[in-house]
Amino acid sequence: MDIDLYVDKFLIFLKINRGLSEHTVAGYAADLSKLCEFFKDRQFSSKNMYDYIESSIMGKYKPSTINRKLSAVRAFVRFVSKYENVDIAPADIKNVKHRRVVPQYVSFEDILPAFSNDRDGLIILLMYASGLRVSELANLRISDIFFDAGFIKVKGKGSKERVVPVDTKTLKLIEEYIKNIRGRYVKQNSSDFLFLSNRGTRFTRQALWKIVKNRFLALGIEMHPHSLRHLFATHMIENGASLRVVQEMLGHESITTTQIYTDISDSALEREFHKSEII
Repeated sequence: MDIDLYVDKFLIFLKINRGLSEHTVAGYAADLSKLCEFFKDRQFSSKNMYDYIESSIMGKYKPSTINRKLSAVRAFVRFVSKYENVDIAPADIKNVKHRRVVPQYVSFEDILPAFSNDRDGLIILLMYASGLRVSELANLRISDIFFDAGFIKVKGKGSKERVVPVDTKTLKLIEEYIKNIRGRYVKQNSSDFLFLSNRGTRFTRQALWKIVKNRFLALGIEMHPHSLRHLFATHMIENGASLRVVQEMLGHESITTTQIYTDISDSALEREFHKSEII
């Protein structure tokens, strides 16, 4: 069995049939690269798979990374099983249990100074106001914004589209940015991406990460794009939004993923309670 050939076919399948982004497919490729090396001269069997997992994955990374790599292996085994008679059961490749870490809570008042009417400040504002993933913001086009209706159209994981409402004030600032500021970054070959880099191109995920990190470091806060997504969801729930609504706005497939934001709110409430205790 040519393991390299099957990995290549699997990655093509993920991109074309599953509609996964290039970034996600690249993640699968990285996670399966060591598997290719291990099985180059070995039979693709359950015994060897157990040896691979024990020697190359378990204990080498933090639990969340281990589970991500195991998930990639499971998906690959399912794919190979369609074409080859293998004795590896995907269900036997089980995730490790780990304690869920509740993300840091930051109040709205603390992040408010990061917002401004310039490009970088509006990037941060829209990310917080919509709960978009950094890749979703990078790919957001002007044509995806429906100012009169008050929402943006987002293409998320697996190319699934969802509609996210955005408050009128934020959309008004975005509209003014398009009219008065965006033109400074437009070059001859620029497309209609909402936010353009200094070179007139679509922002990379890394560049957006730096903008968020540097803006908040100046305020003495450790923050990255996904932290803003966490805060968007947490503050929504604090203000009475239901888990189901937040789930739909974030594009979570399972509501259990969204459940963590109630834990953040509860933890923050408990801290405020203890701070106010007289005794």
